[in-house]
Amino acid sequence: MASTHPQVVTPRVMFAGPGLQVNGLEAVPEGLWLCDQRDDRSYLVDYSGQVVTSFASPARNASGITFGAGSVWVASNIRPAMIFRHDATSGQCTAFIMLAGEGGVHGLQWRPYSADEHVPARPAEKPQLHPTAVAGLENAGPGVSGTLWVSRPGAHKIEHIDAETGELLGSIAFEPPRSHGMFWDDGSLNVAETNGGRIFRLDPHHGELLEEWRIEGPEVHGLTRSADGRVWVGDASTNKVLMLER
Repeated sequence: MASTHPQVVTPRVMFAGPGLQVNGLEAVPEGLWLCDQRDDRSYLVDYSGQVVTSFASPARNASGITFGAGSVWVASNIRPAMIFRHDATSGQCTAFIMLAGEGGVHGLQWRPYSADEHVPARPAEKPQLHPTAVAGLENAGPGVSGTLWVSRPGAHKIEHIDAETGELLGSIAFEPPRSHGMFWDDGSLNVAETNGGRIFRLDPHHGELLEEWRIEGPEVHGLTRSADGRVWVGDASTNKVLMLER
């Protein structure tokens, strides 16, 4: 998977994380969502590092965060590995997905279903235990909330799942030992490998390596790309947020 002479870039420190140990990043128009692996809070900060809002999560060792379908999704990197869904305004936890198998969970990226992707069929209707309960059905059914791409470092793969049901839609191999943060760029999935600071740009359909480059200096945990093309790095070893322009 590795290329022979990857480009090497050095980011600059922008600000300290608002918690104790930043471990996940997601760029949105308002700023950056961060999750902290020690206080297990999620923070929205503006691009200067000032906290806009924050909330606690049931996630433990929170290791990845993403935004989509009006929700903030936070990875819980303990056994069993889980993903918690939160209302972006109130912070209320509204749902969770328990991931199948071993491998932990480090990075998340939300993505809508594309036109050429098959939405899983809704399971057959069956009697509900409490048909009049206000909570309603277990979930709204596949396809309603888009999809999640999930890095599973211990299993050496990136999984693609339905964001409502957790149903596996596909999987690509990721051989390096410690996959972490991810971001999308022109249809390709960029995945960080923390041990070597390497970034692998992959074809999400087949896992083909399209490009490799390396970030020198920080320990790359969180990784995201803002709409203006800047790449942001969360370094859990120093609790710093860094930025580079490619």
